[in-house]
Amino acid sequence: MYFISIIYNKLNYFMKGVILLLISVFCLQVTGFSQSVITGNVVDKKENLKLENATIMLLQAKDSILVDFVRTNSAGKFELKKPNQGDFLVIVSYPKYADFYQLLSPNSEGNLGDIGLQSVENLIEEVVVNRRAAITLKGDTTEYDASQFTVEKNAKVEDLLKVLPGITVDASGKITAQGKTVEKVLVDGEEFFGDDPILVTRNIRSDMVDKVQVYEKKSDQAERTGVDDGIRTQTINVKLKEDAKHGVFGKAEAGVGTDKFYLGQGFLNYFKKSLRVSAFLITSNNGKTSLSGNESDIIDGGEWGDGNYRGEGIPVTTNTGLFYSDKSANDKHKWRLDYKYNQLSTDVDRNVFIQNSLRDTVLLTNSDSKGNNSNKRNNFSFKNESKFDSLTTLTIWAGAGNNNSENISNSISKTVDQFGNRINESNRDFYADSKSTSFNASGLFTRKFSKQGRSLSFYYGLNGAESKGNQLINSKLSYYVDNAWVRDDVIDQRKLNDDKSFDQGASLSYSEPFSKKFVATVEYKLNNTNNSNKVESYNKDATTGEYDQFDALFSNNFDYNTFKNTYSLSFNYKPIEKINFNMSNFLEQSSLKQVDNYTNNEMKRSFLVYAPNIRLNYDISKTKQLNVDYRGENILPSLSQIQPLRSNIDPLNEYLGNENLINAYTHNVSAFMRSTNIMTFTFWGGGITGASTKDALIQNVLTDSEGKNTYTWENLSANNNKSITLFAFYYTTLIKKYQIRHGISPNFSVYENYNYINGTLAKATNENYTLGYGIQKSTTKGLDFDLNLRPGYSVQRNSIRKDSESNGFTFNVDGNFKYFLPKKFQFETNFTYIYQAPTEVYKEKFERFLINPSLSKKFLANETLMLTLAVNDILNQNVGYSRNQSGTQLTERRYNTIGRYYMLKMSWEINKMFVKSN
Repeated sequence: MYFISIIYNKLNYFMKGVILLLISVFCLQVTGFSQSVITGNVVDKKENLKLENATIMLLQAKDSILVDFVRTNSAGKFELKKPNQGDFLVIVSYPKYADFYQLLSPNSEGNLGDIGLQSVENLIEEVVVNRRAAITLKGDTTEYDASQFTVEKNAKVEDLLKVLPGITVDASGKITAQGKTVEKVLVDGEEFFGDDPILVTRNIRSDMVDKVQVYEKKSDQAERTGVDDGIRTQTINVKLKEDAKHGVFGKAEAGVGTDKFYLGQGFLNYFKKSLRVSAFLITSNNGKTSLSGNESDIIDGGEWGDGNYRGEGIPVTTNTGLFYSDKSANDKHKWRLDYKYNQLSTDVDRNVFIQNSLRDTVLLTNSDSKGNNSNKRNNFSFKNESKFDSLTTLTIWAGAGNNNSENISNSISKTVDQFGNRINESNRDFYADSKSTSFNASGLFTRKFSKQGRSLSFYYGLNGAESKGNQLINSKLSYYVDNAWVRDDVIDQRKLNDDKSFDQGASLSYSEPFSKKFVATVEYKLNNTNNSNKVESYNKDATTGEYDQFDALFSNNFDYNTFKNTYSLSFNYKPIEKINFNMSNFLEQSSLKQVDNYTNNEMKRSFLVYAPNIRLNYDISKTKQLNVDYRGENILPSLSQIQPLRSNIDPLNEYLGNENLINAYTHNVSAFMRSTNIMTFTFWGGGITGASTKDALIQNVLTDSEGKNTYTWENLSANNNKSITLFAFYYTTLIKKYQIRHGISPNFSVYENYNYINGTLAKATNENYTLGYGIQKSTTKGLDFDLNLRPGYSVQRNSIRKDSESNGFTFNVDGNFKYFLPKKFQFETNFTYIYQAPTEVYKEKFERFLINPSLSKKFLANETLMLTLAVNDILNQNVGYSRNQSGTQLTERRYNTIGRYYMLKMSWEINKMFVKSN
């Protein structure tokens, strides 16, 4: 009842309106509908045999949408309901027989009598009408016929995906298909602008799409050798229509808003058979920083300075890119090139409050900072695939990039204890600029043999990077005891950074089939990585004003090298068509070496680790699959974790490496099952994932009486870090006639992590319980909606202090309402509601309700020109705020962000095809 009361009290004014609106629309649409029945008998036309389990489908004649279906009984009889309004198509289908179809109007006779089906074997020179099923299963691939699903005119692929049963798309563009996150979206089997799925889903028009395929893509190695290694990537392949493969399409948009907000973007594509040329340009200051962005998805705070905008501050960006791909006429050679340039500048005002609860002391730190960060990035990539013959393939990848960044900030902080006594005060100015370059190149050669399953492959790859930077730090840190000043620590220093890395690796593998059911693969890999890290610190000479006084304490010059030899023996066993079992046994010999170039001290370590990977795929039936996985993972300490570096960039937080670190090892286990009913558009499934890490690499913290935190990397030897997640999903049609679908997706997860806090082992437990429910209607007539509700409960516990526990209710809602008005007008609003209840740690609730309405008018006969008046955050609730808890430390962040503004936008859809379909 507590949960229900919160939902009611906090969303009453919103949810009442939503529910009443849905009920009203439903009632209006169902009024006046009465139903009769359609009956008949299905028999073999020649032999007059009764056909049991024949499929009878009722489709709307105007758009071929499935309304209802039944199967015949043992006597070949069937009965289904017949709506009294509209024309409908009855289709009767039976394996190895030609389909029967008949058009029914509201006044047609309901009794169809005997329906004789013609056997395919006896069918000679007869006209057979082919029916396109909305969803078909082809092995492990689920294929959707785009023409059988209704979307708005000039809609994009993302809009099409949202109406496909079993597929969900959230506000940020993340796609989930049949319970798994989609990592790749291909166009006609090829990558488009690299592997960014949103570049496809938000820019290719849905009316260009013929089919949408969902499947688990095998690894490049498995596809080339023909030997299944068990590695899978959830993938969507968008197959274009033939008449969409020669033409030009794109979009141009410009908008001006209040408070000096603006947006300009263009996206243009040219297709001709295999040739594809694309370009895009974006310039804005309203949060639209790239084609992967979402103007309304700016509610999450995050760090800034990596070239991406996550909601903190006001961004000004220019982003552009070019893409080119083609193949030779004989399909023996394919190539792809793409180039991207990004420039992003962000002004941020931030306040951070940190509560650090120790065993007998609570430290409260409040800091304010202002700054600007700018990044300029260039990236280029190339891929070429050559097929010398049907058995020999060579694929080459190459890429290069550079990044120039500048960061200017000022921060002021103050730390007190739980009684209000001053501990320290800090004032810091910081400036940094850096220039970095990177490159990569690799090649994979594969040779198959005439014997099925026998193959030989060789891989070689290398990549390198170099970064040079300059930093200026001017800070004053004052310490207090019993509210009395003790001393000041002043830093006025310049730092010169020079980091380099070079990595190269090679592998050779051979597969041999011992039978049609059993294939073995042997492989040898070697990898060598060389890193160098150099930081020179110089204090300022008070007399000359030059930074020429070398500070050895905060300077370092390290070389860090790793070398790996990996031997693997893999078995692929397929006893029957439905079962595929793969086991890979990896024996990894790793060595690392570190050299301190200032002292010539050396440190060496070596490890020998066995890591098995096991995967079982079981096709229970054509519509049900089961996957079980186990994966062992060896984790070596990184350069920053192992080096005994000292840094004074943030005097109150110091991070130290540990030369005595050893490798960590993680056991990963997962099981997943899914089922599909294409006739009822029902998808259900679920799974479990778990992980346990031995000798986990953890950060232990020591907080002294002056409020300084020293973080040291160590191996967790006493316990294992563990996690487990259980999830399920069920999607089905709620009301067929009105294309209303709904689904439920419960989720439960537990994480147990350990670290030392001032020498005491602390266990942090995080539990999350979530129940997701979504309902959707998409007909491009009247009201369309997409509503997702996610009530949940979160538990955070720490073994050191019971008063640092944080248990509370959470509730998230997001959705979209769209109403199609006369005269090509359209009203739309998307919204997000977030609620977090008060807890023992967070005494105040947190809630935010963002609503972004818009009114659009389409022009021209093809509706390609649209004028939109939009309001961002009409309630003006998008205050920059985030909070999180890690162990006994809680952090609250407040920052400037994009709030309410009004914008007038004009957009033009470009779509010119030069080939007409028959």
